[in-house]
Amino acid sequence: MPLLDTVRALSSYLPSWLDYQRDLARVPGVQVAVRVGDQLAASFALGVANEATGQPLTPQHLFRIASHSKSFTATAIFQLAERGVLRLDDPAGRWLPELAGSPAAALTLRALLGHQSGINRDGADSDYWQQLHAFPDREALIALCRAELVYPPDQYFKYSNMGYSLLGLVLEAASGQSYAEYMASHVIGPLGLTHLGPELPVEREAELAAGHSGRLAGNDPRRVLPSSDTRAMAAATGFYGTAEDVTAFFAVHVLGRAELLTDASRRLMQRRESEITRPVKRWYGLGLIVEEIGGRTVVGHSGGFPGHITQTWVDPNSGLTVSVLTNCLGGPATEWATNIIKLIDLAMNPPMKEGTDAPGVDLDRFTGRFATDWGVFDVVNLEGRLVSLTPQGDPTLSVTEWTVVDTETLMPVPEAGFGAVGEPLQFQRSASGDIEWVRQGGGRAWPVAAYRQRVGLD
Repeated sequence: MPLLDTVRALSSYLPSWLDYQRDLARVPGVQVAVRVGDQLAASFALGVANEATGQPLTPQHLFRIASHSKSFTATAIFQLAERGVLRLDDPAGRWLPELAGSPAAALTLRALLGHQSGINRDGADSDYWQQLHAFPDREALIALCRAELVYPPDQYFKYSNMGYSLLGLVLEAASGQSYAEYMASHVIGPLGLTHLGPELPVEREAELAAGHSGRLAGNDPRRVLPSSDTRAMAAATGFYGTAEDVTAFFAVHVLGRAELLTDASRRLMQRRESEITRPVKRWYGLGLIVEEIGGRTVVGHSGGFPGHITQTWVDPNSGLTVSVLTNCLGGPATEWATNIIKLIDLAMNPPMKEGTDAPGVDLDRFTGRFATDWGVFDVVNLEGRLVSLTPQGDPTLSVTEWTVVDTETLMPVPEAGFGAVGEPLQFQRSASGDIEWVRQGGGRAWPVAAYRQRVGLD
């Protein structure tokens, strides 16, 4: 089945799969969009926009997508490079004479784009990230960037919001427009996106999903955090948007698209400019994180803002684009976006089964979520085949393929392992045909509602 059809078929299960994880992690809300090429294949929101009010989260709520801004800024710099307005090996001081006499003046735009400049990350006083004072204005930013470099250029990958903030100032100097004006006229406007922008306007604050604090202990309540204007740092961290509009922008980085950039620029942005080893091995291009997920090479960006953690991935070859936006610090957006891709690939690439299903049996009669004292598992119909998996973490680590033996029995694919491998899953039904319980390896599991009633959780 084509990728678009696979995602659309999976879209009925995705919310259930993710909401279980959201609830366990006590994440207030999560917004998700999945796009294949220019087609929106899935979009949903779970949980609440504000824990204090209980307002339900919707796909129309705005999120601060923070460092996703770097991909927008890099796209704009490449547009100007394509037009011959600037060059990637221009020193920053050519465009920002205020840097004269400081190490930052000699830093090339390419070094800033790839976080190879060695400049400090957030300045000498970055308590604006804890909302103890305002984000720096242009004068304060320039002063922070005039400091001594942490590393010599092109020695280490060193992620820097200061570096990308300088790129925003370069963009303004080279284009003759403000950062917001350039984005509106050359990046956001041409795509027709109305729920995406470089700094949240005051008049749209009511549309923002409230940000929530992290938790120091498991039973700590989350605090609702105020919004912040990023001022001169918009190019590094100011963008807001919905998952639907974010995926629409990142989908433009699929090779062969006609909008915004040439493929030559896309390939340069997506090259492995730097290798990163902490906390895990991955790479950074020029404005894009590069990652391997299963058999796919994907690019994209994460974002962390007071109250919001977000992640977007795009496969530049297939056009699969996934965005996950959470409204709390500690929200596992990267893990969830990554595992959504793995779940899609699991549906796309079924393993070969030794047996065939008994004819004439409706596969959906076996599906559901089942609970034991040890946890839950799902039985899912993935495009005409039955699998079981735990709705948590990497789906490829818990998946089991099943063959229909008869109307009440499933047999797993033979394999070596712990647990009840090789033993059938047997279904007990009521007179009306509803599943009362299932048994494997001698132990029973019940539909979640029945289990909760059985143990007094309802």
